Amino acid sequence: MARGQVMDWDDLKVETAIVRCVPSGREVAVVHDTSLVEAVHQASLPLGQSCDGVGVCGFCRVRVLAGAANLTPPAAEESRLLKTLRARPEERLACCARIAGPVTITTDYW
Repeated sequence: MARGQVMDWDDLKVETAIVRCVPSGREVAVVHDTSLVEAVHQASLPLGQSCDGVGVCGFCRVRVLAGAANLTPPAAEESRLLKTLRARPEERLACCARIAGPVTITTDYW
């Protein structure tokens, strides 16, 4: 910003979405385009991960209970790994799925 310019904060909008983790009941508001794994960490919940979030291990697999349409579609790499893991249709890799609206997720160990 050039010296003397005034920032109009009313024009600055950041879209957020609520991620609900069940059955823990924890919810967190995150900025759109946040990954599900980042949202889970913000909710202070454990989530398996050994590949540093690059979508090759499958340990961060979660089941999407609601809001699947509010996640980015799986890329080819994620789809291949989910197929190899024999994942259910509602399962996603939390490191790959990015949030664009409200979503509810679960794992077997919450």
